Amino acid sequence: MAGALQNEPSVSRLAVIALCASGCFYTDPINQRPSADIIPATSGPLYRGATIELDASTYDPEGGTVSVAWRAYACTDGTMPSGCDTDPFYTGFQPAATIPIPVTRNDLTTPVEALRVILEATDDRGATAKPAQEYLMAVDDHPPELTLNKSSRYGYVIGTPVDVFATVDDPDDGADAVTLDWKVFSPPAQPTVTLDPVTAALPHQFGKEFTPTTTGDFTFVVTASDPVGETNPQMLTVNVVPDHAPCIGSITPAAAVAPNYLPIQDATLFQVLVVSDDLDPYPTIAGDPIYRAETFAWSLKAPGSSTRQPLAIVGNAVAIDPSAYTPGDTLELRVEIQDRVSRPITCADNMDTCSVISDQSCIQRLTWRIEVQ
Repeated sequence: MAGALQNEPSVSRLAVIALCASGCFYTDPINQRPSADIIPATSGPLYRGATIELDASTYDPEGGTVSVAWRAYACTDGTMPSGCDTDPFYTGFQPAATIPIPVTRNDLTTPVEALRVILEATDDRGATAKPAQEYLMAVDDHPPELTLNKSSRYGYVIGTPVDVFATVDDPDDGADAVTLDWKVFSPPAQPTVTLDPVTAALPHQFGKEFTPTTTGDFTFVVTASDPVGETNPQMLTVNVVPDHAPCIGSITPAAAVAPNYLPIQDATLFQVLVVSDDLDPYPTIAGDPIYRAETFAWSLKAPGSSTRQPLAIVGNAVAIDPSAYTPGDTLELRVEIQDRVSRPITCADNMDTCSVISDQSCIQRLTWRIEVQ
C-alpha cells in the first residue's frame, strides 16, 4: 500500500488513496467543517451596565462534539474596525454566554454604544467553522430611574404641610449624575405653589414641601435627566381635602339608648376617652406645631328641668355623684365637641346624638340618660 499523503492543515482528516494488488482504490473520507449560529436569548433594548444572553447553535456533519469560543468587544461603532476596542472585554467557552455590557470602552471614558461578538466553533477533529460568526448589537444609555411618593402627617388637609419625595437611580451613569426638574400644577384657587426643600431619609432621595391653601388636586411632574440626555418624567397627584369633622370615639360608661336610662348608685366619672380628628385629636398630641386640643362643651339637664345648663368644665370628663340627688331622679348629661373649624350643632335638642356631617359613625354630640338609684 502506498504511504499517506498530507493535505492542507485546515483539513483534519487526510484523504488517502491506497492501491491494492488487484487495482482497487480506497478513499479515506474528508472531515467536514462544523457550522455555528448565534441565537439571542435576550429581547428588548440593550443598556449599558446590563447583561445580554446569547446561545451558540452548532452542527457537525459527522455528529462529533463541537466546542465554542466567545469574544466580545466594546464599541462605539461596531461596523468599523477602529470603532471597537482591540482587546475583548469578555471571553467564554460555554454554549450559553451571559455577557455583562460595560459602561465605557477600555479607556474608561468613552461610553459604549455597540457590541461586537465573535463566535468560533471547532469539532473534536480540529476542523473549524468558517467564517467565524459575528453579531453586532446597538447599546443604549439606560434612562434614569425615578420613583415618586408623598407623605403627610395631617391627612393632606388644607393648610398643612405636604411632602413629596423623588428617589433616583441610574444603572449606567450612577445616581449622583441624575438631575431633577420639578413642576407642580395646582387648582385655580392657588395658582402659585412654593416648594421648599426638605431633608429626605433615604440615599439619593430628594424632598419638597408645600402648604396648600385650597382643596383639590395638586399634580407634580418631576423629570429625571442623566448626563447623556436620557429623561424619565413621572407624575404624582396630591389630593388636598377639607378639615374633617371630629368624631367621638371611646367613652365610659356606655350610654343607654333612649328611652332607657343608665342606673348609677356610686359616684361615676363620665368620660370621652378618644376623639378621632385629623388635626385636633384627643388625647392631644404634644410637641407638634400643627396639632391642637379638642374642645369639650358639657351641659346638664337636672331632674324636673326642661332646659340644659352649661357646665364650667372644659376637660374630657364630668363626675356625677348620686348622693346629690334623690333616688329615682333622672338627669341628662351631654357633651358636644368642636375642632378648630366652627361647625354649629343644629340637631334638635331632644336628639341624644348628632352628626353635623350626617354620618352616625361620626358624631359630635353624645348624651348620657342617667337614673339615680
